Amino acid sequence: MIYSKDCFVPFVEFILYREDVLTKPPIDGDLWKIRALLIQYIQSNPNHPSIQLTNISEFLTYLIQFNLISGNSLKFSKLLNSNVGLEITPPKLIWINVSGILLLKARLQGGSFPQSMIVSGIHRPQKEPKTLFELLETPKLKMDPIYSHEIVLKTSFTFNPDMLFELIKRPTARTILSKERARLKTKKVFFYNVCNDSNHNHILGTVGLNKKEYSQYGTNKQMIPQATVHQRISQSKNMISNEIYKCSQCKIHFLPIINNHTDLNLGDCSYLDTCHKMKTCRYLHYYTLNSNSSHYSSDQKENEENNQVHEYSIGDCFSESFREVLPAQWINCDIRYLPFKILGKFAAIISDPAWDIHMSLPYGTCKDEELLSLPMHELQDEGIIMLWVTGRSIEIGRRALLKWGYKISDEMIWVKLNQLKRTIVTGRTGHWLNHSKEHLLVGLKGNPIWINRKIDMDVVVSGTRETSRKPDRFYDIVERLVGIHSRKLEIFGRDHNTRPGWLTIGNQLQGVSLYEPEVKRRYEAYTQSNNLHLNYN
Repeated sequence: MIYSKDCFVPFVEFILYREDVLTKPPIDGDLWKIRALLIQYIQSNPNHPSIQLTNISEFLTYLIQFNLISGNSLKFSKLLNSNVGLEITPPKLIWINVSGILLLKARLQGGSFPQSMIVSGIHRPQKEPKTLFELLETPKLKMDPIYSHEIVLKTSFTFNPDMLFELIKRPTARTILSKERARLKTKKVFFYNVCNDSNHNHILGTVGLNKKEYSQYGTNKQMIPQATVHQRISQSKNMISNEIYKCSQCKIHFLPIINNHTDLNLGDCSYLDTCHKMKTCRYLHYYTLNSNSSHYSSDQKENEENNQVHEYSIGDCFSESFREVLPAQWINCDIRYLPFKILGKFAAIISDPAWDIHMSLPYGTCKDEELLSLPMHELQDEGIIMLWVTGRSIEIGRRALLKWGYKISDEMIWVKLNQLKRTIVTGRTGHWLNHSKEHLLVGLKGNPIWINRKIDMDVVVSGTRETSRKPDRFYDIVERLVGIHSRKLEIFGRDHNTRPGWLTIGNQLQGVSLYEPEVKRRYEAYTQSNNLHLNYN
């Protein structure tokens, strides 16, 4: 027999009225007792439709259909079967899902959700879902039309498009925690404004720079100390306006260096402070006068206090918060002949190859075939690699990553700034266009789910320094991606690339410095077998 939906209304009310005693003694979930109580309950209310439950088999059929439309809100000791005879013990009711029955009652009556369901958190129609659990906690029930041969109620977690989009774009807990850890552990760099008033720069240059020192200016060793220039400006405070003096204390100024051979009509030097011929160059150069740090001592002190080590070890073992980072390690070697197996495995690799760009460079270069043949597979089973490429070598770099077993997942850009904090428009590289940026290809090997994602941006704007020297911010990005205690390697590095927690290899390094016992043992065995001379620092 197929029951209509109206036939289930009295049973829903009966269950909600008696649910606290149906599974307990003396009823104890016995179906014959529940059937008798249900018939008595229907007969006591003349508004309820009559239901044919003449025997236990019909009652079992009734319960089977009820479970279909209620999403199995009733649980029995064994599977329901309407063909159970008197000689077979019928199943017992052992558990009632009251929330599901309340939801069914609301659907059958075609009204709003009961207040009890709203309080319990099953449905919050007046509140916009804000968390993932609130988005998922309310299943939407869809009642199909009742046909003569069956009753079907489909339960599905279906959302409207706006709710689904909100769920997809919500950041994961791992991303949120990774960003918080990076925020707490990353030191804040105080930002100073730049003064672009040429009148300020000329006046400060007149009182702060000594013309006798101009001829000596041009190398880092002969750089005029900042404190000396600020002292001269302070001593000449009465000669300049109060506005200019205050500006010199809180902003960066670029003081023009006018030597006897300087021709102002030629304008600024293309290379500015990186010019190799500053003593004889006729173009205009500048002295960078930073703001007076004494005026920001309190802010810097507060900044240092805010960046103390926090007990925030999401993604790390608790003990790692107290571990010291290994000192910088390096090996002077020819990359092409060093067996990479002695170095071990690394979580992150940075490589700045000496690409052959068919131009005169102050260092030796490698052929493309030599770089492509490097056994990079010996350095990583799973992790991230960052490969610096030039305009000509971008495609070769992509080929190299694919050959080494990496999947190219991203690309970072370094936008170069000159001494005046402006974009370089006359670079030293480029056949047709002046190159004012550099590319860093990012490759992934394996499935490194432990990498902290979506913390940093793919563009770094920073000034240039020595030839081929990259901004230190890229090292910070790598350390935030893989952690400061993970093993990190830099290939084709120089002395200025050595950093704590990193192993650097290259032919322009000075000697050998190793602290990891296993790496040190393998390297010593390699040198002894090849009769190489060790020069430890």
